Amino acid sequence: MRRRLRVLACVALGGAVAALASTTAASAAERRAVLAFYSADPEDVLVHSEEEGEPPTDSLLGFLGDVPGLRVGLWSSSQGDYERQQVLLDISQGARQPTGLYDDVDEDGDDELDELRFDPATRSFSNWQAFVARARDVSRTLRPGLLAGSVPTGAGFAGAAAAPLRPAIAAADERGRVAAVSRGPGATLAERARRLLRSRRLVVVSAPAGPVGRAQLSALARGRGPDELLLVVQLPETPDPEAFGGPPGRYLRQPAFAIGDGRSGSPTSGSTRRDGLVTSIDFAPTLLRWIGIEPPNPMRGQPIEAGAAVGVLELDELRTRWSDTRDGRQSASFKAVVILSGLVFLLLGTWRGIRAAAPPALRIAALGLLWWPSAVLLAAAVGPGTRAGEVFVIAGVSVVLAALTQRLLPWARAPLVPAVVCLVAYSADLALGGRLLTVSALGPSVGSGSRFYGVSNELEPILPIVLLVGLAALTTGREVTRRVLGLYAAAGLALLVVVGWGRLGADVGGVITVGAGVAAAIVVLTPGAITARRLAIAALAPVAALALLVALDLGLSGGSHLARNLLRADDAGELWELVARRYELAWPIATSADRLPYFLGSLVAVAFAWRNRERLYGSLPHRAWAAALIGGLAAGVAGALTNDSGPILLINAVMGLAALTAYVLGRPDDAAPALREP
Repeated sequence: MRRRLRVLACVALGGAVAALASTTAASAAERRAVLAFYSADPEDVLVHSEEEGEPPTDSLLGFLGDVPGLRVGLWSSSQGDYERQQVLLDISQGARQPTGLYDDVDEDGDDELDELRFDPATRSFSNWQAFVARARDVSRTLRPGLLAGSVPTGAGFAGAAAAPLRPAIAAADERGRVAAVSRGPGATLAERARRLLRSRRLVVVSAPAGPVGRAQLSALARGRGPDELLLVVQLPETPDPEAFGGPPGRYLRQPAFAIGDGRSGSPTSGSTRRDGLVTSIDFAPTLLRWIGIEPPNPMRGQPIEAGAAVGVLELDELRTRWSDTRDGRQSASFKAVVILSGLVFLLLGTWRGIRAAAPPALRIAALGLLWWPSAVLLAAAVGPGTRAGEVFVIAGVSVVLAALTQRLLPWARAPLVPAVVCLVAYSADLALGGRLLTVSALGPSVGSGSRFYGVSNELEPILPIVLLVGLAALTTGREVTRRVLGLYAAAGLALLVVVGWGRLGADVGGVITVGAGVAAAIVVLTPGAITARRLAIAALAPVAALALLVALDLGLSGGSHLARNLLRADDAGELWELVARRYELAWPIATSADRLPYFLGSLVAVAFAWRNRERLYGSLPHRAWAAALIGGLAAGVAGALTNDSGPILLINAVMGLAALTAYVLGRPDDAAPALREP
């Protein structure tokens, strides 16, 4: 009897489990998703002026913010120059590469490929395979049509007669075919999209610009059920300076979008880690996850989540700020520090004579450049409204603090203060999410879609130089013991974590830059002759640092780009692409008209310093200063050889070393003997 009861109980339990699994599967099978593109005209794209702080309701950003049930945000449309067709291909494959890697021009200067041509009758793109081959030439991970090809029923496409057909790219599978097509009047667009949803779990919609298109977007939002995901994506036209009344593409890199998924809070993703901002490659994994399909490995985007609420007006201000931070504020503020220091020299020379004015002016200029990174972060917190105002704040604060520092502290100790302030300020900001760094003149390239968080390439070589200069100021007057060498190693390790860990700086190249710089400094600092064994250990230090970064990310869920690509790579070929791509991107930078003179000038400056090293550095008070010089140069060279912005890192490193040289040359005659090396 008991055995029968047990059997019955097992059968009942098995039935319950099967029923639950069946219900869950049925629930997942019932989930549908709509990806609606709004083909914007210039008036929908431009950020309009607002009165009394009112949101820009005449733009699509403001319109979507007023639609009930939608969470509004911005999306990074491309990595490099904007091309609508390429953006749609990126969305369809859930991965993208910098547009500079695509080569579509033959030797005669003509385009090798025509535009994709969609035939509604055959529901396919006749020249799709040419673009598939083009993508494979750029990267093995790019597979146009992967989004629709991952959906068992395929994707449907609903368009209006006045709307472009190009958004059908997002509905095409890997063969360039669309499972179902519905075209008709714009006024019936939402209704026809819903009919397609009965047989297709994913439907792509192309809505025309203007009142009709906006009305259909509102209808889609009102009719959305609890098992339906709605993504509304603003798709701007290719930038035209005359049509947009300004620089091409200024605001096109972060168009508006909205998501309806029943959640609250502004959209965000692991790709950006910025509330209110996602990327084009995040749409595909978000849609697939919603309908119960695991995104394939080649998709590099991250699902859209719910973050802290960000208002429409704040999003509009962020979009403007991200577009403006790369308009020369970085170089202009750096030059302004030098100019103000030159003005100090002229004033001191007028008052005390040129011989008496030169040393303190050199010290103020050098200390001003050491204070400059901290002043950049301060200006981001203050938020000057104009470019000129921000440059004035950065340069003014840097020079004033430099003058106070050199006045109040001994010569060899003064650099310690700006170094500590800089390293602590950036570490603290990164630990808190990098809010100030992201909108600063030294922040990541949010506007161009290259980086959204962490340490930028421009900042990467500066931090190890600041660290080594601070350590030199602290070490001067001390005997080089194992404790001192241990201090260098510990400080370098700490900076490695700050720069490289995915939860902080998230800069893979920065790990190699910092590792090489600190290792070279320790080799120079260690008493005795430089041996082959020391050099070998120093050469292996960046490799060990990289291994540490991977271990940190995998063990503590740092989520860096490196760890994510390592985990998703199918074979060694994809890993090699990560290396080769850096040099493909670095070469155009090195040979560009605006960078080449600076790059060549940096090489000449290094050769000049080496040729005249006895005159320039013959009276260093401690070998720690030589360690800072050699370590800083090693950081710049290592960064240039391993980074996709190669020349920029060497240029910035040489400018930092020029500041250090100026400080050494500005040594006062009455420097305290106690600061000399024992």
